[in-house]
Amino acid sequence: MTDVVPTRRESDGIDRRTIIKGAAWAVPVMAVAVAAPLAAASVNTSGLAVTGTQTALLTLNLLDGGGAVTATALTTVPTEFTITNGAGAINQTATVTVTIGRPAGINIPTGRARGFGVYSLNGVPSTSGQRTAVYQTAPVVGQFGFPLTTFTTTLPVNVPSNGTQRVPLVLGLAGTSTGVAVSALATFPVTIVVDFGNGLTRTATSSVVVPVGAGIL
Repeated sequence: MTDVVPTRRESDGIDRRTIIKGAAWAVPVMAVAVAAPLAAASVNTSGLAVTGTQTALLTLNLLDGGGAVTATALTTVPTEFTITNGAGAINQTATVTVTIGRPAGINIPTGRARGFGVYSLNGVPSTSGQRTAVYQTAPVVGQFGFPLTTFTTTLPVNVPSNGTQRVPLVLGLAGTSTGVAVSALATFPVTIVVDFGNGLTRTATSSVVVPVGAGIL
């Protein structure tokens, strides 16, 4: 242990004991500054993947207009995605966006078919304000084809160090049908983006597969 010995004041008038006191108080400030980046470091080691799908004669809720439709052929949809984590816990709110595109290779020049949108995420039903369904448009014929849909919400993310958080996802049918016939296998691309803020995002992809004769589009 070092004894502090009183000394005479130098020409600048500062006591050496005053300088030692100031240095001691500076240490906690440095500790706080180092600890602040830990949450961001945890997000940097996170990952995202679709970890659940279902193939069945599904009964799907109609997002626009109410009611439900049951498929008459085996249809596949994603049902869950998982946030994974490395070292350090994640405890924050993230923005989740689910985009479901139009199926490639199917041309419907007139009339509308249904697409897919989010019915609920993490057990919470979606609202019309969280969803969009946009058809292509053209002069004379108006809206046509399949809708491109988006859904955006916030999600509390609480993942322990080296842990996971599973998020249930339930899809429904979006848009309206004018009775057009879809005579080909329809594959709708699904993109899920989790935005942690500060430019840190994670993305996972999947698809909805609807065979010919399913009767839901």
